[in-house]
Amino acid sequence: MERFTSAALRDVLEKVAPAIAAGGVTVISVEAIRERSGDKWPRKREQVASFVERAFSRLAQPSDLLISLNDAEFVSVQPGVSRATSVSISANILKETLAFFLGAAAREDLRLFQVTAFVNGALEVQPLDAGGILDGEEAPPVRQNPSSTPPTEDLVWTAGRTWRLTSPPNLTLDLEVTPEPTWNVGARVVASFLLRPTMYLAVGDEPAQPADGWDLPPVLAGEAAMNGVDYAAELIGKSGVKVALHAPLPLKAVTYSTSRFRLLNALRDLDREVRRYLILEITDLAEGLPQSRLTEVVSMLAPYCRAVLARSPSETADPRIWRGCGLSGVGLDCRHLDATDRGAQQRLAIFARRAAQASLSCIGYGLPTSSLMLAAWASGFTHLGGPSLSGEIGRPRGIVRLQPADIFAPKHAVGPGGAA
Repeated sequence: MERFTSAALRDVLEKVAPAIAAGGVTVISVEAIRERSGDKWPRKREQVASFVERAFSRLAQPSDLLISLNDAEFVSVQPGVSRATSVSISANILKETLAFFLGAAAREDLRLFQVTAFVNGALEVQPLDAGGILDGEEAPPVRQNPSSTPPTEDLVWTAGRTWRLTSPPNLTLDLEVTPEPTWNVGARVVASFLLRPTMYLAVGDEPAQPADGWDLPPVLAGEAAMNGVDYAAELIGKSGVKVALHAPLPLKAVTYSTSRFRLLNALRDLDREVRRYLILEITDLAEGLPQSRLTEVVSMLAPYCRAVLARSPSETADPRIWRGCGLSGVGLDCRHLDATDRGAQQRLAIFARRAAQASLSCIGYGLPTSSLMLAAWASGFTHLGGPSLSGEIGRPRGIVRLQPADIFAPKHAVGPGGAA
């Protein structure tokens, strides 16, 4: 245990005790630069401090703080992120700074500390293995689910995966991700699955309520996205079933710096075989999202996956505004549609026609009835999903060929005597 003392930090750090308890406060030490600078250090230290501050500002959220402890140590305070995110960001800032001023970041020069307490004006810290953090060997993940066990191969597709995620100061998210098949209309095959998230968010001791990406703060949205990508990589890598997986990514997860940083690092680390079958779908998009903004996000994600899709906010949105963004297709969540609504088929037809005009595949997820699925098919949707399809698909061993009659033919109950 080491102790750093600074009375000037008292007022600040006493107010962020929850961040310390959650592991969101670290000490970044550039002592190695000071040691090698000799008598040039007094002139160089301002340059080093400015570099650290700029590196931190690129990744920080408005609530984050960087405080100079002395001329070689900086306290990073990130109250809105998990421990894993905090130490990862600090380790990368340290590595970038050492590499810039020393030409390389030797493992022994990476001095990083976890702040464990602030008592009587003194920081209590524990050293971290910054090299291990950068290599992905350190810092336990925030994802917790002590009640669940890893699924067996027999359960990996038929049962979803659940996690409990937490975010300071008092948010708890229960997340379940379940694979749902999608039918390729033209090829008459089921060759991809949507990883559908179901979320319940609790604030403090209040009862948990159903939630979606719009309800989550950026860091928690990023953690949920990370779980989906991790689960997709596991299914592709371990199940032996080579079908594409659609992993949803809330827009917040890729537009806010801290969550984007972790997500892109995770995507870069994926095996080439995983990327061949991974489809990333940007969700929680507002109607009229500018083409330039979506183009930037797509270009950021495209190198790490098979394709990038955009989830439309509704069937009345016009996907033509996203023409030329680099998207492969547009998805539509259809669970809210009512089969008795005579206007539903017309809205689906208009949506599909506009997607075709933008040269985008058109995927309808969660069509609640076979009649609506048939209507979407007739309207020009290229891929379909819903209970009628899920009922036909067990645990796949690979691409499943499925004819329209298998989905749309009337199902007759058989009585005890065998008569239909």
